[in-house]
Amino acid sequence: MSLRRFKLKVKLNVYILSVATIIYCVAIGYISYQLKKITYSNSVELVKSITRENRNKISEELNVMMQTSRTLRNIFANYKKYEPAQRDAFFDQILLSNLGKNPDYLSLGVYWELKALDQTYKKKNGRFWNGYFREGGKIFNQKAIEDTTNLELNTTYYQVRRMNKETIVDPYYDQSTKEMKGILMTSLLTPIQNEAGQFVGMVGIDISLSHMNYLISSIKPYEEAISYIISKNRIIVAHTNNLLTGKNFIGSLAADSSVFKNEVFENNLDSEKSFTYKNTSDGGEYFVSTEPILIGNTPTNWLIGVEVPTEVILKEANKVLITTILTGVLGLILLYVIIYLIAARITDPIVKGVDFAKTISSGDLNAKISISRNDEIGDLAESLTLMAAKLTTIMTEIIQSSDTIAESSLDLLNSSVKLSEGANNQASSSEEISTAMDLMLSRIQQNNRSARETERIALKAASGIQDANESTQALILSMNNIARKISVIGDIAKQTNLLAINAAIEASRYGIQGKGFGVVASEIKKLAERSQLAAKEINELSTQGLLQARETGEKLLSIIPDIEHTAELVKQISVSSAEQRMSSEEINQGIQQLNRVTQQNAESSYELSINSTSISKEAENLKKLIAYFRIEA
Repeated sequence: MSLRRFKLKVKLNVYILSVATIIYCVAIGYISYQLKKITYSNSVELVKSITRENRNKISEELNVMMQTSRTLRNIFANYKKYEPAQRDAFFDQILLSNLGKNPDYLSLGVYWELKALDQTYKKKNGRFWNGYFREGGKIFNQKAIEDTTNLELNTTYYQVRRMNKETIVDPYYDQSTKEMKGILMTSLLTPIQNEAGQFVGMVGIDISLSHMNYLISSIKPYEEAISYIISKNRIIVAHTNNLLTGKNFIGSLAADSSVFKNEVFENNLDSEKSFTYKNTSDGGEYFVSTEPILIGNTPTNWLIGVEVPTEVILKEANKVLITTILTGVLGLILLYVIIYLIAARITDPIVKGVDFAKTISSGDLNAKISISRNDEIGDLAESLTLMAAKLTTIMTEIIQSSDTIAESSLDLLNSSVKLSEGANNQASSSEEISTAMDLMLSRIQQNNRSARETERIALKAASGIQDANESTQALILSMNNIARKISVIGDIAKQTNLLAINAAIEASRYGIQGKGFGVVASEIKKLAERSQLAAKEINELSTQGLLQARETGEKLLSIIPDIEHTAELVKQISVSSAEQRMSSEEINQGIQQLNRVTQQNAESSYELSINSTSISKEAENLKKLIAYFRIEA
């Protein structure tokens, strides 16, 4: 099953666009996610910064008032320098002047410990109040002595006296005057201390918190945002919803989640917090940013909070996300167009190069390519042109070489045939020489065996002659002994003959009585004569045998050196035959090796002739193949 073939331009567009789309989408997705994240983070930071900014405004405003209270405290702390009448007039003037200059103040007054003004006063409690307040557009003064008792009191004044620190009173409604009834207010209280740091009184400034609602209502990082200020006793100082001002904040939460209550109230109010919670009443999720409002050196901290639905914050982030995606889609379309144009510019000269290569592959080396570009494709076109020129040169040389190869192959064929014939003749001669050497080697081996056998016989004959010589010497000794014995017998025969003669003589004396003895003597004489004759003959024979034995011994002794010399010569012949046999074997092996080499040469020459024939045929085929290419003359 063949795969469908696509053009390079299509592949290039598909591959590049696919990869670019994937990379672009991943990049856009990542960028969009990061932008959404950054936008959300920026929105959160915006809410936090606005919270912080308004916290600073409120803190600054209250601190300015507290600073006024401190200034008055510093003036009043020098009360001992003045006479009572002069002091009271001076202090009244200061209070009246400051209240007149600060329309935001509802009232301004000073509280004195009676025992600080009167050294004779001995009760535990007792205070003198000198205050100025507004009513009907005018400023009124009121003075009074209060709490002249020894009871344990726990009003605000006495709480400040025990702490001996600056204090801001939790929000409250004043019920003393009709004009200020229903106004949520607070008091800034600053203790007056003597040289030893002991509490001798305090300065109090009452301020309205109504303008806090105006300030809170202006906090609108988003249209749906809610802002509020909460005091330490959880009273709402100000709220975007004016109806909630002055109410208990916990009570106004209704069914809000416990997360909100825990985050805001279970922890200290003197640290910045931001968190997200889900409202159980409407199911919405909200982001809350809170900042503590620090007022002077007071231990009581208020808190400002800004609450924004997370969907509002995410709306901006989602808007940025959608904008980014749309921008990315437009950029991707533009990228498609650019890539398509680039692919066309890249593939057009490549297509020309392919057509040029096809023309070259069809055998037409006269093809031309015209691409004028100063880049890698231009280098490719130039390389293709150089390749075609080089191929033309190479094919021309191949054609010339193929003719030369064809002629040389014919000459090689003729030479190989002659070489094959010579190798065959040489192989035949080598075979005959090898056969002759085998026969000669066999004869040398036979001569070697005969020489060894002759050596053995000669050594055996020499040993036998030596034994015969020894026997002859023994025989000579025996014959000498016999001659000596025979001479003894001759002597006996002579003596016997003399005895016989004597006996005959004696027998003749006795006549007839001695006749028989004379006969015996005569016979003994005859026997002695015969014995003497036999002994003589034996002596002569033994003498002659002794001479012959001596001659035989002498001859045997003279033969022994010749036989030993012959045995030595035969031994040398045997050794030479063995060496000749070894040399003949080496020669035979060399001839065998030469024979094998000759046969291999014959086979190689035969194969060479076959290969020469094949080369000749291949040269013809090469000519036919080269004819495929067309080259200008």
